[in-house]
Amino acid sequence: MKRSTRIERLAGYYEDFAPDYVSTWKEIQHYEKQVRAFLREVVVDGTRVLDAGCGPGHLTRDLPASVDVVGFDIADGMLEIARKRRPHGAYHRHDYHLAIPRSWGRFDAVLALGTLEFCDDLGLVLENLARAMRPSGRMLVSIVERRPDVRLHDRAARPLSEVELSGVSMYLYTFAEQAEAIQRAGLLPRSYRHHPGWRHTEYDVDVLYALWDLEAPRGRR
Repeated sequence: MKRSTRIERLAGYYEDFAPDYVSTWKEIQHYEKQVRAFLREVVVDGTRVLDAGCGPGHLTRDLPASVDVVGFDIADGMLEIARKRRPHGAYHRHDYHLAIPRSWGRFDAVLALGTLEFCDDLGLVLENLARAMRPSGRMLVSIVERRPDVRLHDRAARPLSEVELSGVSMYLYTFAEQAEAIQRAGLLPRSYRHHPGWRHTEYDVDVLYALWDLEAPRGRR
């Protein structure tokens, strides 16, 4: 299946439960504490924040009005909610496999959380996000991790759901693959940690995360 077809099918899936997204996924994402700590550290008046795969904007909607938030997602329903909850933000339909438009400007902080499950080229996506960062900018990103000691982690891609999303895969990356993609994007790791995931009941597999705090080099142009 072509990537564009997969993205459209995935967008339609998320359209259906955009109003219930936060309540549906709150119990399995677990990273709100880390996001709050990251934002407290990097965000000051005038900071520009890029919220990749922003969903309904729940991670950044409460930032001060002096912070410039730009979010993007593939589902119009998600973007509609994000705009209502932060009317002074800017929200666009965009696929992270494509370059971030230059017209959006450059950013001091980037969030990419709970969204790279559907990234079929991690290096490309991290490069796209990194090119939108200012020198010394920071990125907090979660990546579905493939671990050889975990049952059913033998495959780099697994169907998300043959019942609801036939043909759409969830992509898992080993630590080595993640490190290679980060290096390809020209980003510097500040920290890496294992992160609680969730149980995929349809396939009886644990979905586990790596949480990275990354930095753009100071001399980056």
